Amino acid sequence: MIWPYIFISYFSLFVFGLCDNVRGPLFPEILKAFAISDSMGSWMYALSSISGFISSYLARHLLRRYDRRFVLQGGAIALIISMLGMAASLNFWFFLVFSFFFGLSLGIVGLIPNVLVPLGSSSEKKQQLLAGLHAMYGVASLLSPLLAAGIEWLTGSWRWTFVVATIAPLGLLFYSFHSSHKDLHKKSEHSREHHHRNRKMNLKPQLFLALMVSFCVAAEIMISSRLALYMRRAWNYDMEQSSLYVTYFFVCMLIGRTMFAIVRFPTSIRNQLSISAASSAVMILLGINVHPLFLAGVGFTVAPFYPMSISWISSKFPHDLDAAVSYMMTTDSVMLVVMHLLVGKITDSAGISNALYLGPLFLLLSFLLTNTFEYFFERKPSAE
Repeated sequence: MIWPYIFISYFSLFVFGLCDNVRGPLFPEILKAFAISDSMGSWMYALSSISGFISSYLARHLLRRYDRRFVLQGGAIALIISMLGMAASLNFWFFLVFSFFFGLSLGIVGLIPNVLVPLGSSSEKKQQLLAGLHAMYGVASLLSPLLAAGIEWLTGSWRWTFVVATIAPLGLLFYSFHSSHKDLHKKSEHSREHHHRNRKMNLKPQLFLALMVSFCVAAEIMISSRLALYMRRAWNYDMEQSSLYVTYFFVCMLIGRTMFAIVRFPTSIRNQLSISAASSAVMILLGINVHPLFLAGVGFTVAPFYPMSISWISSKFPHDLDAAVSYMMTTDSVMLVVMHLLVGKITDSAGISNALYLGPLFLLLSFLLTNTFEYFFERKPSAE
């Protein structure tokens, strides 16, 4: 076990979760402040996802040239600058520029921990430590709507939430200079020929698993980013009440990830992924048609999918993990661009309730990919 890898990874994902999810509760206020439509407002998310795609691609090259700690420090500095920029933006176009850089930096801060935890953990503890890692995302995501509601109540302005939230990446930056990390983070040690051979051999199965993860992530982020808006439009809740439902979502996610970090279930990872995707689709349908508390409950059912996927991917590609995780985050970014623009367009034309039906569709596709991976690749040497 390499504990400094685990500690900095947990801190990094806490920062990632806090900064990523603080925008959801603020979304209605930002729309109102800049007097823009849902479709235009969706570009706030879409642009940061586009830049997340770029940063995931660049990260593969950066990690071959620089050590992981240096790349992470650069991401933290850029994250601080972009959040202060969003807070200070006087019009929506400047806000979008900083949203682009926000996604660029967030992509790096989110990628590094998903590589370091599998590298720093023993094989028997890997799945539980990954669940624990993403429980940190749950803790941060739980705090982010509370932070947004609290700062709004204290200051009456959504802008101060971005300013206060920069304390998290600033703390990560300072911690990264701790002596325990000195000389521990190295560049990728594979030769160029070895890397090229691995990349060519693993590309198709890595992209297949990346798509599997991305469809599920799109459904998860759709609910977390639009739940506050749904509660305000469909149920006429105010900001504080709608933020509470986002909080319920992340409480459920935290409970789910904590449970999977403690308990080891006897069935295969594939079966656990399938149950997670299917039950999440059912919960979204119940949330739209029965009661919105089921939408909050999606946090629990979707909670194990991401960490278990990382564990599955790291077991398939133990010597090519930087590239595998990078592909996964790249496809996540592309899928999120598509999702945010689709949700914005459908919300404008048919209402937020109808837009949420995209969630079960994404989860069905994720379910199908989960259960066909072994059929397409498990029997082939290139899948290993």
